[in-house]
Amino acid sequence: MKNLFLILVVAAFAVTNSSYGDIQSPPGHHNTWSRKLSRGVGNILFGWLEYPTTWRRSNQSEGAIAGASDFLVEGTKRTLVRAVYGVYETITFPVPSWKMSYRAPYHHKEVLDNWWGYTQFAPELGYRSEASYSRSQGW
Repeated sequence: MKNLFLILVVAAFAVTNSSYGDIQSPPGHHNTWSRKLSRGVGNILFGWLEYPTTWRRSNQSEGAIAGASDFLVEGTKRTLVRAVYGVYETITFPVPSWKMSYRAPYHHKEVLDNWWGYTQFAPELGYRSEASYSRSQGW
């Protein structure tokens, strides 16, 4: 009788734990063919924004001379890399080509360090506030 009870408890535990799942938002739901096409077109059209972004980052961290030389060398490299990946993703957008998915083919370190890694889309000019307050809050 003890063994039967133990088997039923283990079976119930296995069934209930295997039934939990995130069916509302699977991990790859953002990576679709349309997202891949948007990334490709965005990298082709706005990849040149790596120049001022590279200059600003390098100027802030290492000074004006480093900013000027990084503007030319690193900015050109990053712009060309974005353009090549943009053409690749635009041509292959209907096919899940990178590791059988629509993920970005370049090393993506947006959260940790977007200086050496590439974000999915080209950087933006100016400053974008991430503050969660507004005039309409009413406090």
